[in-house]
Amino acid sequence: MKTADMRLATLVAAATAAISCFAMLDDDAALAAARDTLSKMTLEEKALLTGGSGTMTLSAIPRVGIMKEWTMSDNSSTVRPTMDRWSWDYTKPRSENTKLPSLSALAQTWDPEMARLHGEVLGAEMRDRGVDELLGPGVNIARTPLNGRNWEYLGEDPCLAAKMCVPMIRGVQSYDVAATVKHFCLNNQEWNRNAVDTHCDLRTLHEIYLPAFRAAVQSAGVLCVMTSYNKIDGLWASENKYLQTGVLRDRWGFKGLIETDWGGQHSNEFSADNGGGIEMDRGDQITHHFNPKKNTFPIVDAVKAGKVSEATVDEMALHVLYVMAKTGFLTGAPRRAGERNTKRHQEAALKIGEESIVLAKNDKGVLPLDAKSLRKVLVLGKNADNPQCGKGCSGEGNVPYEVSFIQGLRNILGKDVEIVHRPIPKASVKATDDSDLAVDLSGVERAGGHVEKGGEAAKPDAPGLDELRALALAADATIVFTGTELGYDGNMESEGRDRRNMLADPGEDESIAAVLSWNARNTVVISRAGTPVGYTWTDAAPTILMSSYLGMEEGNALARAVFGAVNPSGRLCHTWPKRYEDTGVAQMGTYNEKEVVYNERFYVGYRWFDRKNIEPMFPFGHGLSYTTFSVSGVEARSSGLNWAVRAKVTNTGKVAGREVVQLYVSYPDAKVERCVKDLRGFAKTKLLAPGESETVEIFLSVHDFAYFDELTHQFTTDPGRYEILVGSSSRDIRGRATVVVEGGSRTFPSR
Repeated sequence: MKTADMRLATLVAAATAAISCFAMLDDDAALAAARDTLSKMTLEEKALLTGGSGTMTLSAIPRVGIMKEWTMSDNSSTVRPTMDRWSWDYTKPRSENTKLPSLSALAQTWDPEMARLHGEVLGAEMRDRGVDELLGPGVNIARTPLNGRNWEYLGEDPCLAAKMCVPMIRGVQSYDVAATVKHFCLNNQEWNRNAVDTHCDLRTLHEIYLPAFRAAVQSAGVLCVMTSYNKIDGLWASENKYLQTGVLRDRWGFKGLIETDWGGQHSNEFSADNGGGIEMDRGDQITHHFNPKKNTFPIVDAVKAGKVSEATVDEMALHVLYVMAKTGFLTGAPRRAGERNTKRHQEAALKIGEESIVLAKNDKGVLPLDAKSLRKVLVLGKNADNPQCGKGCSGEGNVPYEVSFIQGLRNILGKDVEIVHRPIPKASVKATDDSDLAVDLSGVERAGGHVEKGGEAAKPDAPGLDELRALALAADATIVFTGTELGYDGNMESEGRDRRNMLADPGEDESIAAVLSWNARNTVVISRAGTPVGYTWTDAAPTILMSSYLGMEEGNALARAVFGAVNPSGRLCHTWPKRYEDTGVAQMGTYNEKEVVYNERFYVGYRWFDRKNIEPMFPFGHGLSYTTFSVSGVEARSSGLNWAVRAKVTNTGKVAGREVVQLYVSYPDAKVERCVKDLRGFAKTKLLAPGESETVEIFLSVHDFAYFDELTHQFTTDPGRYEILVGSSSRDIRGRATVVVEGGSRTFPSR
């Protein structure tokens, strides 16, 4: 364990040391360079910067010093292979890059240092590839467990998402490339995302769905924002002046470029006059402002017809030039050198994955397994050896290698231990007709998903339960590998479509329940999913490890956790319901493909379960360890309108481990409707040896007690008592303190 901690320290120190030599241009210098270039441009040249020159590029304009095309890559966990100019096809040979864990896995680390490391690896790999803009991170809140892209986002809580996206963005941009926060906003489902109209009250919008975007702009200095596909109160997100101009630019002070998601532009002059930015799409579909294939300029025609002012086009172009200048792309300033597919990046992928793994149950102390005591291991589940790095639509990567869980086991157990791998049989599955199996892939294909037209290869027949029972009883350990996978069938997770329901594969739950009833030795369940799954057997499972998609080193990370080389310290970034019907979206009945009203309001995730007093399968923030911890001495020390909340964490067990201290706020003197509690901060301890203690500090300001007042359009903190709840999950509170805000109400117009 000490070796792992030293490895993390080395990775972070190396990255920090390298950063000190490089920095982006400051705002004034970048703006001056952008204005100077703009002053030399013709109207047609400015128009070139209002639309892509291809699927992932903006135009070169050599006459004014833009000597090459600006290039983009669409991913939050890797640098996606280079795309053809006029299509979604990859150019050959396909470029390879390190594949990091998904953002849902990153969120489960609850560790901003891991987020910084994640961003730095992406930034370095982009620079090595010559890519200028990363189309990530995605920070949309998990409103429903059915969302096909929950695995690409940072969980259900705005505080967690905000505090994890900021260091990631800073890490990416430390390499003089631009990060893009997306999808702005209210893109919380994939079902008919290209046409669905969403309706959300302003308080919920500003308290739940905008904080991560705000943090990206105001705290991280993100350079780019991508709009979402959906409509918002009847207006396309790419044409919504309140959000693009009123909130993003005027309220938050955003100076960078706005771009549509690919195919998210719906007009010419109307978009331009309502805060719109760059139109992006599959290259031959870019048509509204500038058509790169036909070399026509509809936005110029609109200016000449008096429908759009040239000043509007100037502003649109200036935002692009500002971003180009900030990164050194426009000015020729030295840009930080990158690297790709290095040992250091592979170690980072492994470390982030290890830190994200959640020990959900360990009732009988089965884990960690003792490798020396094993001679035969039974592994059930096809996904234990099913590669995932090349799947997931815009989450697709191309890697030099990928370690499956089976390979990870072999790496630890060696050749002397027999590993028997079988799929989980589908018990008692009734025949279904073709209509039940039909899946609409049009949204996936529009988004660049590479759907195999020939269908999947035939799979071997699964063994019967009698055969599996004999294998399990003869094995020294049985590991069930279940969950979801990336793809376009059934309940897989993917961009462009939502899952049909919250269940696992039909018939699989019954088989897992049977396996758990056999009382085989050392039975372990591993759940790999980027979103909650409605398992029916968890009460019978003595031991459950949970992870999201962990990238190219997934198998090594999981195997190391199983055998104790890593003590799990991840915490869930989603509430896991026992059944879909327990969720707010299901009970309020507004999840559909046409008009979606967010009438559960700000009661999202654990806030809903608290309000309705519903017991989840696993609560938000939950996670155990191979050791135990006590939390004591909770106190809040004030300094004006700021507080330092301290808590002493002691390792009371027998092995080294890390604890995550979570700080929630409740409102005993509330004058308006408030949630039972809201996450407002967290801290992850260092690796604590048995008996060792650490006092963590979490800082709060008066802003952290505020609510959004829809009458004044400002955040407001009322005077009164606020209770500080410190715990190990949203349902495991270990200590309390009280903070008193005196005087009158305080407003915060900039938030």
